[in-house]
Amino acid sequence: MDYKITARDGSKATVEYSDGSHAELDINSTTTKSHFEQMVKDFAPKTDADVSVDWLTVGDKTIVEAEDTSEESVVAGWLMKRLTAYGTHSTQLEFITENGLDAWQTKVAQIKSDNPKPS
Repeated sequence: MDYKITARDGSKATVEYSDGSHAELDINSTTTKSHFEQMVKDFAPKTDADVSVDWLTVGDKTIVEAEDTSEESVVAGWLMKRLTAYGTHSTQLEFITENGLDAWQTKVAQIKSDNPKPS
């Protein structure tokens, strides 16, 4: 997959893909190269040109009721920060292997402290 890092600003890295699209990725001090590359793949343009879903029909008209998403937005923010800080499963296993389970539990406690769940 071709991409180029076009900007880095604090905890954000912007990548541009070969088709001209771009993604802004959250990074932190625990982000490894493999975790970053996984995020690049996750946000890459999808090439599945003809995805079949039987419920999606062109011309269908539906009214969607507005929902109060204010609490969901707050949850998404803290949760995304935690998930980014945890890293990929392989990164977590590598950390545990190299530093031990007690160190990982300490790190998890710090991540949760830094990114508290709203009450």
